[in-house]
Amino acid sequence: MLIWAKEIEIARRRGLSARYTQAEQDLENDDPVIAREALRELSAITEEALRAVRT
Repeated sequence: MLIWAKEIEIARRRGLSARYTQAEQDLENDDPVIAREALRELSAITEEALRAVRT
């Protein structure tokens, strides 16, 4: 249930959704530094969405 709520929170918040889409695209980058930063960004987005869902 929490995963579903997190995904809805990301989808409904335009800025979060844009960051998520960009980070997913950056995961495909050949540069390992960019891909690693994309993983960090996805983690931060997930944490932000989960905090919003839990409050």
